Amino acid sequence: MKTLAAALLLTAAPLAMAQFVWSESSPASLQLTDGGKPVFTYNFGTMLKDGAPADRARCCYLHPVYAPNGVVLTDDFPKDHYHHRGISWMWPVVTVDGKTYDLWTIKGILARFEKWNQKPVGGGRAVVSVQNGWYVGERKIVEEQVEIVAHPVVGGSRELEFTLRFRAVADGVTLAGSQDGKGYGGFNIRFAPRESTILDTGEKRDAADSDLRPNAWAELSANFGGKPAAARITVDPSTPGYPNGWCLRHYGFLGANYPGLKPVALARNKDIVMKYRVSLIGTPRPASRVLVYTRNYVTGGGGYVHDNIPTAVEAIRGMGAANKFEVDSTDDPAVFTDANLRNYRALVFASSNNEAFTNDAQRDALRRYIQGGGGFVGIHSATGSERNWPWYWSMLGGRFQRHPKLQKFSVVVVDPMHPSTKQLPSKFEWQDECYFHEFLNPDLQPLLITDPTALDDPARKEHPSGLFGKAMPMAWTLRTAGGRVFYTALGHKKEHYSDPLLNSHILGGILWAMGEKE
Repeated sequence: MKTLAAALLLTAAPLAMAQFVWSESSPASLQLTDGGKPVFTYNFGTMLKDGAPADRARCCYLHPVYAPNGVVLTDDFPKDHYHHRGISWMWPVVTVDGKTYDLWTIKGILARFEKWNQKPVGGGRAVVSVQNGWYVGERKIVEEQVEIVAHPVVGGSRELEFTLRFRAVADGVTLAGSQDGKGYGGFNIRFAPRESTILDTGEKRDAADSDLRPNAWAELSANFGGKPAAARITVDPSTPGYPNGWCLRHYGFLGANYPGLKPVALARNKDIVMKYRVSLIGTPRPASRVLVYTRNYVTGGGGYVHDNIPTAVEAIRGMGAANKFEVDSTDDPAVFTDANLRNYRALVFASSNNEAFTNDAQRDALRRYIQGGGGFVGIHSATGSERNWPWYWSMLGGRFQRHPKLQKFSVVVVDPMHPSTKQLPSKFEWQDECYFHEFLNPDLQPLLITDPTALDDPARKEHPSGLFGKAMPMAWTLRTAGGRVFYTALGHKKEHYSDPLLNSHILGGILWAMGEKE
């Protein structure tokens, strides 16, 4: 099934032909445009704004940076923090020879442009690569290699990929975040003046100011001079310290902190590599929206399709209407693109089964979505989807193996404080297909369990994983793949989706996966 809303998402924003051009907008700045419209300026020469203190002069950062709708997202030399600068990477604690310097506020150490490695345009993207150095006086102590890849606008959003490489050229170089308990220092964005600021993370919608709370991504959205826009920093899982702690400020700052409070040494013979994706968003997006995905497909035909799917979708629509989140539903795998998935705070695989996707690009989009902090809810046979993709089993928590006949069995709540279980009795009888799973992820946190030895099961076996003794998990959570993952094996019968017990269980799981509930 595919709703009109989901279909429109596929067709509303086709990929525009990028026309990237680099030009020197000043003797100290390189500007990138796309179709004549500015994307960002890389300031490779020394910058100093009129009225700013002379000791805040600096280079090697991006400003201004533009959302696709023309909004200038970044600020430079703001009066409250003159050292803040567009999109940059800087640390307040850099030590060498036992002395401490501050690249953050530019005390005793300065980054300098050295050379361009690459300024080509082609292949539908723009790439710039530059070598900088960190200098204490005239002594270079760190070599910095920066690559920035700009992609065309898709669905009202543009992706910038940053790869930062740091290598010591002096002995005994370390870097750290601020030592005041906040730990700030690393890759960051300072935002232009705005109104109605909302901070959003994979952990929580409309998050408060905070320090060092780990998240895979953080986003600031606001009204910039009458236009809505946003920017999100997503940390690549290969980056040291992932998921990083953050410095989040409503005055207009996102900072992915690494290494935080504990110093890390820079080596002469090995780079420290940090990777980040910045999403520049120029279209308003709903604060709360989920996608219900229901594909059941087997190449050549066959395969079981649950008749509960229509009632499950309608039940989730009702949950959304009552709890202020929007619901799209589809069985079309073409919705799995980076641009489209960004519209959703959670994906719900409702009794999906067998081949969920038609190509690896769709699988990669799901993987990036989860690794970027997206929420995922699996219901019943969702563990029977993608049976040949180990990453999917690990992300969701296990792969469906078999079930005995439909029957009543006892379910025990082992985590009564989770939003999906708070409304449930501590123990209840339930009629369902009692799923056995294999390849259980050892990091899953059980919510509901049952005793498989009490089942009417002629093919009686030990639980395949052997991880939980007699207790077989029937619902659980996972966070190891980067996002919030909730799974429940309950929900075989279509009648279940009019049962308040199951609906409160699923609703709590969805709200938790969306980051709306703890």
